[in-house]
Amino acid sequence: MKMKSLYQQYKEEFMASSQKYCCYCLEPKTGHSCCQENHFVEFKDLEPEDQSHIIESELQMAFDIGEAK
Repeated sequence: MKMKSLYQQYKEEFMASSQKYCCYCLEPKTGHSCCQENHFVEFKDLEPEDQSHIIESELQMAFDIGEAK
């Protein structure tokens, strides 16, 4: 049985989500605008490199928590 990578698991979860992201700064939509822009799209509609950036940022945050620096 082939196991999915953690990255692939995250990507599938993000693709199924209706969470919207700013097309310019890639921050999740939490209000009407961010970075003085108001153009939001779902994760699945972002460019592949933007999707990778979001997933890699999430993984970095997940594994940096609690580590001694």
